Amino acid sequence: MRDQLSPAEAGSTQRRDEGAPLGARPRRLGRLALPALAAASAVALLGGCSGDSGTAAVAKSSKPPTVEKLASALKCKADIQKKVEDYRLGVCKSGKTTYTFVTFKDNRAKRGWLDYSKDYGGTYLVGSRWLVVTVKPSKLGPIQAKYGGTIERGRAHGGHGRS
Repeated sequence: MRDQLSPAEAGSTQRRDEGAPLGARPRRLGRLALPALAAASAVALLGGCSGDSGTAAVAKSSKPPTVEKLASALKCKADIQKKVEDYRLGVCKSGKTTYTFVTFKDNRAKRGWLDYSKDYGGTYLVGSRWLVVTVKPSKLGPIQAKYGGTIERGRAHGGHGRS
């Protein structure tokens, strides 16, 4: 095995594919490959041809809905509880159900908050850079219909202090 390139290999300007052996010819895309890749990318960005404008419109948006917009989907007014660098949190009550709405600066901050919070139980509707927490998953339908998202469940406790 050689640790150094021969003078011919060192002076070569030929590019090799990552992971390909030295001296291997680079792969070249066919003449029609680039237009096909561009068309596939455009379809992916536009959300396909399904005609479902509800979730496709949400997927195209780079900004998450605000705490206020999430709350308005449930016809309640969020009371902002915390606003820090990584997230903004609001709470509202609609009927007998309490909701917590959180928007994040990025999905990494969201995932960290969610991983920590799931130990406390609850049901989470999770979107891109936002989430809604409540006890009753059936109450999340109006927000999910408007903004999408997936349901995740917190870890259930056996009850504290009970014998």
